Amino acid sequence: MSQPQLPGPENFPTPLPWLARAGSSPYVPGTPSEIIGNLSALLQDIAKDGMLDRPFTWPTTDSPVPLRKVVHALGACGLLSREGRPTRLILSDEAKYFLESGDDLYLIAVIHANVRFIGEALVGLRDGLLHNELNDFADQEYGLKWSSLDQVRRRVYWLRGAKLVDYWSNGKVVLTERGQQFLGRLTLAHPDHLPHRRRTSASSPALPPPPALLAAHLANVDQATLRSRKRSMGYVAGGGRVEVLARLANAAVPDITRSDFKKFCVEEFGILESSAEQTLGTLRSFGLLTQVGTDTFAATELAASCLASDEALDFVRLLHLHVALLGETLDALEEEEHSSALLRVLAERYPHVQLVRDDVTRRLALFLETGLAERIGQAVRRTELGAALARTLPMLERADSIDLVRTDQVSVRGDSDVEACAMTNNGLHGVASVASEVVQAATDSTDYQRFERAVAAAFRALGVDVETHSGPKKTDAIIGLWRSPIDRLRIAVEAKTDGAGLVTDQDVKFWRLGEHREHHQAQGTVLVGPQFDGRIVQEAAKEKVALLTARELASAVMRHGRTPLAPREIATLVTVGQPDTLERTWQEAERRQEVLRLVLDTLWKSGNDPVDIEYSSGALGIRDIWRETKGTAETPLERNEIEEALTFLGTPFVAGVARQDSDHVVTASPSLIAARLRALAAAIESSGAERSAGDPTRAGSPAFPPPHSKPEHGSAPWQHQCSGGITASLVRAWAKAQGRSVSERGKLPASLIREYKQAHDLG
Repeated sequence: MSQPQLPGPENFPTPLPWLARAGSSPYVPGTPSEIIGNLSALLQDIAKDGMLDRPFTWPTTDSPVPLRKVVHALGACGLLSREGRPTRLILSDEAKYFLESGDDLYLIAVIHANVRFIGEALVGLRDGLLHNELNDFADQEYGLKWSSLDQVRRRVYWLRGAKLVDYWSNGKVVLTERGQQFLGRLTLAHPDHLPHRRRTSASSPALPPPPALLAAHLANVDQATLRSRKRSMGYVAGGGRVEVLARLANAAVPDITRSDFKKFCVEEFGILESSAEQTLGTLRSFGLLTQVGTDTFAATELAASCLASDEALDFVRLLHLHVALLGETLDALEEEEHSSALLRVLAERYPHVQLVRDDVTRRLALFLETGLAERIGQAVRRTELGAALARTLPMLERADSIDLVRTDQVSVRGDSDVEACAMTNNGLHGVASVASEVVQAATDSTDYQRFERAVAAAFRALGVDVETHSGPKKTDAIIGLWRSPIDRLRIAVEAKTDGAGLVTDQDVKFWRLGEHREHHQAQGTVLVGPQFDGRIVQEAAKEKVALLTARELASAVMRHGRTPLAPREIATLVTVGQPDTLERTWQEAERRQEVLRLVLDTLWKSGNDPVDIEYSSGALGIRDIWRETKGTAETPLERNEIEEALTFLGTPFVAGVARQDSDHVVTASPSLIAARLRALAAAIESSGAERSAGDPTRAGSPAFPPPHSKPEHGSAPWQHQCSGGITASLVRAWAKAQGRSVSERGKLPASLIREYKQAHDLG
């Protein structure tokens, strides 16, 4: 048996870096006088039989519990490791020494070396504190924001068990003489070296300099590198917190095999090996791990430098080099923002990088954890520390700061902007180009027709009919909104550019707008421009003319690309009346999407959690889903929202969820469910080929164009036709639904097009 040296001031285990230590204290049932004895009994039992999948009975109880659950509650405290298949538990050298010596001080030193705020708690207890006061001390001095007193009470139990503190009748926890002596033997984290202490400073926050190697990479990064960053932050076992990233990177120092890395993730976070494999891929994309052998990986030099600095902000800096719009999101948090509003700001600034709401939520969580942002009610605001960091990061060029719209392979401007953007982009990428062009063309007073074309393209992207006109007594365009078989709304559109970005009463003749409306038998008029002065606003209200800024129209286009609305709902954008109606409608639609994602993610995680599978076969009730999601959603889910999502997922078309009595269990992976929905979309689009030319949905959304419609004269074709009127996006969607690999751009193989035509009886 390998045995550590006898404990002493120089022989206590060296504490891990603060970021690499576990945030949760180990849990063992019992009173303070019982828990160390109970832990000894557990370790002795494991020393005799290391098999993980078996029952265990605590000395103070009569009912056996699964050993796997016991070990999970113990957490990463430096006493156990796992190996082999089936999994066996192995005592660490420190655990073996504790069992042989019975030295409870050595035990607490081991826990202190692996868990945050163990010895540090003794520092705050010199004069005695109530539990809530100790919790405040942990928050203020060490940046540990716990929402309940559970973590503090756990730590106090261990300290009381080792007689390092006393619990007085007045509720105070007081340091003993033994605790004072023990404190002098520990290596402690210094609060002034932690990010939380810096960001609470009343003066300008002290921004720690990055390690030299990381500073060099930040200084040399170019726009091409920033554009090539990955959008998704990917799956990370234990969550994408800096604390977890540091622990995972630390596990690969000096190196680690693939099998050992997966075993580490399974042991530390209780996940499946497939999830551990995903984590490995994510860490490589983050620049934290790199492959150094046939099946061996190591922390990158940059990750090692971040571990050496033990500075959370260095991990944020490193992630910024690999995660799209990370620092840019922090830069956009100048004011209090909700994630949905922030998403729209980013879409406007960076139209070629399409984030979804979950992407923004994950970035905000990282900022909140590291003190770069703070929550104000339901909104999030950048802190002074966040502002200081944002000023030092290299940023992607903003679309609203340059006059050139870039696509993947073509740079376009001037007369052909809208057409070229639309032809070279599909889906949301094309939508982003159209939205960007609307904003830029609004101030191009040298070419007013450019703005007219951009506005027409934007309304087509919103899924409404567009008729373009020119000449005297004619408006720029007429849009038609199909609201029901017997109700079609016609709106006259007037587009006004201004080089200074402000349309004034000298630019608009409202009596002429009325003539245009009558001439085209329209029910209303919408005036579109960069901005409007006060007189325009007053006159428009009097004449019942709707005002729409270019940025508002661009934002609607981007939002519609992510969450399409019906023309009857879009109508409030171009009519006078209730300005908040459209916003509420969009929020409700986005909320339904968010609820669906959260419910599916929660069921999928439960269906792959060994503990959940053992106790409930992975099935969850509505209350379980609510409990699991309440910490993730900005607003906790309502019962009816969860029921609505479960009903949808359980339909035969989706077949992603099945009922088990009063509970629900996932029956398909999220990726398969998404593939089924894409296949349904392709089927619906294909059926649209038989619609009449007068169908108001023929223009559609650029993400879902009709397969055989031909663009009207002067309109922008949303995508190239493959052959026989078949569109590339339909073929790609069909191929993906069949599990086929297909490129996102370029010419499709003729064989694939033939297979598509055969499958749809298109000859």
